[in-house]
Amino acid sequence: GLMDFGDLLESVSGSITAIAGDMEALTQPSVADLDGFKVRLEGVQKDALARLCASGPQTQARYGVEGMALLFSPLSSAERKLNRAWAAMVDRHWPEAVASVRGASLELDAARQALASLV
Repeated sequence: GLMDFGDLLESVSGSITAIAGDMEALTQPSVADLDGFKVRLEGVQKDALARLCASGPQTQARYGVEGMALLFSPLSSAERKLNRAWAAMVDRHWPEAVASVRGASLELDAARQALASLV
């Protein structure tokens, strides 16, 4: 359904922060753990994050080119880090997966701050 950009960003940020926290709580993850995190990550990537990334034209119309750039710079960085995390999970490289998800969480926080400065 239709959702406000800010609400969608909050949803993605909350989901990724939760995944990062759950990942950081594990010291010796099993293959099942990795697969479970990969499924959770895919759920965010294929739904809410994809909808955010597709909202570029509407975001530009609302906030202008500079506002869009302010939002989409950290948002696109978060998307790249999540793609890297997914690949690291497939490769069973736990440290990289954790670092990439945590980095994405920080980038989403930066996007949230950027949005707050625009509204």
